[in-house]
Amino acid sequence: MKRNIILKTLTAAILGTTAMQVQAQGIYVNKKNGESIAYPKSILDQVTPTSSKSSSSTVSNEWTYERIADMNTARMGHQIFPSGDGFVVVGGHTTDFQLTKTAEIYQNGKWTNVSINNPHDGAFSVILGDGRVMVGGGFSSDKGVGQSKKTDIYNPATQTFTAGPDMTVARAYSKAVLMNGKVYVNGNWYADNKVMDCYDGSSFTSVGSMRNFTLPYIFASKSGNIWTWSLTDPWGETVDWGTSSSGSQGLLFNKYLASSDETKSSLFTNLVTNVPLALSDDVRMSNCYSAKQDRFYFLTKNSNGYKLYYSLIDESSIGWYNFDVPTVYPETDITITYRGSVFVNDAKDEVYLVGSNGPSNNQTVFLICFNFSDGTVVHRTITKFDGFKHNLMSGAWTILKDGRLVCTGGSINNNYDAQKYAYIFTPPTGASSGAGENGVDVWKKDGSHDTYYESELESITTYEEHFDERITQEIPQEYLSKMSAYMPIYSGNTPPNIEGVYILSPDVMVYNSNPNSSYQAGKLFNDHISKYSNQNTILNTITYQYEEVYQNQVTSKSDQAEARILGQGSDFTAFTIVETSESDGTWTKMATILSGTKTSNGIKDYYRGILMLEKNDPNNKKMGIGEFRIFKDDDGLSEPTTWQARQRAATQKGNNLKIQSLPSCIDEGPTTCRSEEAIE
Repeated sequence: MKRNIILKTLTAAILGTTAMQVQAQGIYVNKKNGESIAYPKSILDQVTPTSSKSSSSTVSNEWTYERIADMNTARMGHQIFPSGDGFVVVGGHTTDFQLTKTAEIYQNGKWTNVSINNPHDGAFSVILGDGRVMVGGGFSSDKGVGQSKKTDIYNPATQTFTAGPDMTVARAYSKAVLMNGKVYVNGNWYADNKVMDCYDGSSFTSVGSMRNFTLPYIFASKSGNIWTWSLTDPWGETVDWGTSSSGSQGLLFNKYLASSDETKSSLFTNLVTNVPLALSDDVRMSNCYSAKQDRFYFLTKNSNGYKLYYSLIDESSIGWYNFDVPTVYPETDITITYRGSVFVNDAKDEVYLVGSNGPSNNQTVFLICFNFSDGTVVHRTITKFDGFKHNLMSGAWTILKDGRLVCTGGSINNNYDAQKYAYIFTPPTGASSGAGENGVDVWKKDGSHDTYYESELESITTYEEHFDERITQEIPQEYLSKMSAYMPIYSGNTPPNIEGVYILSPDVMVYNSNPNSSYQAGKLFNDHISKYSNQNTILNTITYQYEEVYQNQVTSKSDQAEARILGQGSDFTAFTIVETSESDGTWTKMATILSGTKTSNGIKDYYRGILMLEKNDPNNKKMGIGEFRIFKDDDGLSEPTTWQARQRAATQKGNNLKIQSLPSCIDEGPTTCRSEEAIE
């Protein structure tokens, strides 16, 4: 490896330019405390000067809040959404559970009533493609009786509502989502209709044949599919868990294919123990959507606590982050319970959760902030607010464009006791690295960046990879150069000790060199378990073996193979070349390259690349020669696990097989997504 020092101190060479494009393999950011952060070419975009940090800047590490002017009308069960530099509340019910056909906008510190045509208590709201907002359905009579077909559309330019078209079905406790310029509405309360409403910009039509849910999750994919699930049926009863043809249990969901007006039923088999929290009636799906990551977030709960999940919507599958969602406020015995709301602040790469403790007349509220960088949690803050004299969890919440959260309404005791209160919660602005400082921003290809200031930064060095001859003797440098654009390939004679068993989960494809393959970036695969043993620090060899696991059963498994291991410090690359043969005459010679950073908690940023070197493939069912596919652990950390000894007999493929081909990685045939399983 060749290193070129490009910055010893922060000088005009960096700070006086608008950007530094990095042509080398990557850079190291070396901090004064001895820490060195690697940015390989596979994730690095550029380095730019950051704005000077003003000595007068106000920095907060905790949430703050203010109580703003009370609404004109007490509300529960209402909708709320941002509008310009303010926000709008619509409908709901007021004291004694009476419907209120009112709306009001908060702007410049005061509330102003806005005329509206219909009451909307337990309704849905959705932001249209042109920025207007549709509010629809809800109860048609006092005390939660009857449903409504009516819709109203708010125009933020004129701050007025106009009547929208009627839905085909009267609905309450439904949800809506925008896809390809159309609005899809699903769900109902005490009704057995099995269709969605679709608004095309002028009128509603009935589409699909959907299972009927109450307050459903409804997600849209860029590939043109809608999928929904819920924990309760229209009568408030718990939805039965579904069973697949293989006997797997899971949470039932419907997937609607807009191109064919076809509905399919499937299961999320990893949402059995981790159950999603039920949605509140004020939740708007766009609140929990990250446009930057193209993901919807939702919170789940199991016997041990909570976990934050996300949907990989183009594949109708899900993943999760392996970090703790706090259940107890630090150094206290105060437990935290959560409502079914998740708020995404794309501008700051943050996700917010709201929790509470205590009775409705003396409530404590908790606001939790998770900050993400390249899918990895950078920091988490949690702030506690005491002494609220009504139940904020029964109010309506939304996130504003600047990342602040708003809560309006709620109750003291029950649904008959609505309140006028309103609050604005401001998230942390981050910890200061010093006042009056210059620095640099290290930008990544995903659009996120890390900031470093003079007070903490020692130097920035580039490194350019000259691939070790031990790997170029086995794998042509032409292939290595192409692969290194998407995963790090380390050199060196002092790799860390990586002996152990690690699970790569969620196992997601990050690149496929064949653009015509049915498997592309974002595809989720069965969990990958790597076993490393017998590491020889003199010869730099290690024994490698893997398993593919689905629902705790091994679906494919390799023999042990000797691998080379390279690297230095905590960074390593292991590679092995394996030949396979099958009973039909198919023969392959493939390289597997594995890279990561060894930590006390497992392997950080674990990548796995597979490359076809040679083959005899009479049925043309394998990857092409020179084609490669790259996978990574999508939560950023591959934790230690245990080796599975049991394997399904059906995965055996011929007597001469030395190492089994992966149907989910190498073949172009059908595969089972690790997160969903069809039941039809």
